[in-house]
Amino acid sequence: MNDKSSTKRRPRPHHRTALGQAQREKTRAWIIQSAIPVFAQRGPDAPVIDDFAKAAGVSRGTFYNYFQTTHELLDATVELLSNDVIATIAPAVADMPDPVMRLATAARMYYRKATHDPLFREFLGSVSSVGTLAVEHVRGDLQEAMDAGLTKLQDMELAQAIAVGVMVFALKTRAAQDGSDAHGAEVARAILAGLGVTPARIERALRVPLPATEDEPETGELAA
Repeated sequence: MNDKSSTKRRPRPHHRTALGQAQREKTRAWIIQSAIPVFAQRGPDAPVIDDFAKAAGVSRGTFYNYFQTTHELLDATVELLSNDVIATIAPAVADMPDPVMRLATAARMYYRKATHDPLFREFLGSVSSVGTLAVEHVRGDLQEAMDAGLTKLQDMELAQAIAVGVMVFALKTRAAQDGSDAHGAEVARAILAGLGVTPARIERALRVPLPATEDEPETGELAA
């Protein structure tokens, strides 16, 4: 016996409900966007909720509708910024069979994108983070390189600390203000050297031209 009620179509969301959801997403995005310069200028720990509410032009109560703590807002801000960068880098290096080349090229591309946006660079240097998605890709390349015997270092946690730490602190240096690809290559070289990659393999990895993304032309090879 057929249940007629099961054949009924589900009601479409009310127009006002859809508008309300869109407005909530817009407000949340605006709070995150407004938080970027606050974190960049004051770091991850000094700002309080009223600082972010004021920057976004919303009430304290409105802020709490979206985030319960400043740390929760920080996580959302890091993920938004870093994930956008990784979304352009990951496809560009995905077809590279050598994990060392993949890691080096991704590091150079990340450095370029971070340093070409002064606010993004200042933000990353201030909060000392590259985002969860970036770490996931780094760990994947590191594990593959370790499994293939391409690194002397075999401790994943230490390897991650080197790869991420070198990048984060490089973005705090004066050289990062120039954002040159040459310095980006030096950052990648420091990461690979810290992992125990052989000098010859490091140089081969750094000779790979930076792949083009939607908003960037492809670069030529770097000199050894």
